[in-house]
Amino acid sequence: MPSSTASVERLFSLMNNLCTTNRNRLSQDTLTALMMLCREGCQQLSDDQTSKIVEIFKKKKERDIAL
Repeated sequence: MPSSTASVERLFSLMNNLCTTNRNRLSQDTLTALMMLCREGCQQLSDDQTSKIVEIFKKKKERDIAL
């Protein structure tokens, strides 16, 4: 059993920062990919992990958003 819950709390904090009321429709795959990118950074991910993340975002449909 871990002696500290700080690492788990950091992950929940990161998830709450990513999944806001404006971004509440993120799929589990997208949220996981974003958390990996934020936590690990692009340089620390393996080529296989990076490829999987890129494929997740390629599958997303294009949206017409007027800003």
